[in-house]
Amino acid sequence: MNTLMYHYVRPTMDLPPYGYYHLSLESFRRQLDHLEAEYDMLSREAFFECVRGERTPPEDAAVLTFDDGLEDHHRWVLPELERRGLWGIFFVSTGPLADGRRLPVHRVHTLAGAVSADRLVDELTSLLSEAGELDDASRYEEMYSRRGTPEQVRTFKRILNQEVPYERLDGVLDRLEAAFPNAGLAVDAADYYLTDDQVTDLVDAGMVVGAHTVSHRILSRLSPADQRVEIADSKAYLESVIGEPVRVLGYPYGTAETYTDETLAIAADQGFEAAFTTEGRATTAESFDERPFRLPRFDCTEFPHGESREGLPRTGSGPEAEFGAEVLD
Repeated sequence: MNTLMYHYVRPTMDLPPYGYYHLSLESFRRQLDHLEAEYDMLSREAFFECVRGERTPPEDAAVLTFDDGLEDHHRWVLPELERRGLWGIFFVSTGPLADGRRLPVHRVHTLAGAVSADRLVDELTSLLSEAGELDDASRYEEMYSRRGTPEQVRTFKRILNQEVPYERLDGVLDRLEAAFPNAGLAVDAADYYLTDDQVTDLVDAGMVVGAHTVSHRILSRLSPADQRVEIADSKAYLESVIGEPVRVLGYPYGTAETYTDETLAIAADQGFEAAFTTEGRATTAESFDERPFRLPRFDCTEFPHGESREGLPRTGSGPEAEFGAEVLD
């Protein structure tokens, strides 16, 4: 079984994060055409039968997943799936729904889409010039190893997503945004994320809503207690919105170094039936049986028509990886 992961899907780059990498709506449609022609689009019921060990996942099956709880997913993705009679799993980070604020990861995307990478890195370096302010980032280096992002953008994202202590991150982003007052960085979270009602719309349309933590932090950077809060509070919030159990979890970033054994134990303890990483390979019956809280996913860029807007260098290890481009976290 091949589980595909999507982030931004939209017809235009006029919306934040502007020029940052996204899959065009037309490419998304062409990719769905390809998947429907070449793969078994596994039904929702069959997927959960695989989770429970009641069915062997077909090798040529495909399942669609969408990360972060973006407004794109209600505005453009949902109508396309409904038109085709398809379903998907939507992993929603709940912080923006609860407090109306954008997540740091998406503030980083908006900066990267609106300001040149050289200027961003120069400004960020000056802000973090004091010695000893950054966490050790060496254990996160694999997060971008398969990606074609230009080096300066990679550096900018790596520092903010992996190294700046979380208690300082919002303040650093505030100062960065203030340094570029004419870049269109004052983005309203209401125009960026799903609302509670839109999350309910997804469920009413037959989609599956999964947890994606509260604040989209790297879980391995957190204490086990803080990991539990991120996972449990996200699940509880979504269940209060949709009125039914949240059965699946997606780890933010999702590479092996971004979660821990404690993360897996918390996922099991919270009653999830399965949890997904971003480790690009097929899901087998053994995956469901032996590691249900470490299920792999391919990025959509590893399949035909998944190229990001910028047409980055082809990368990846998926079944059709020669078509790949940029991964978005």
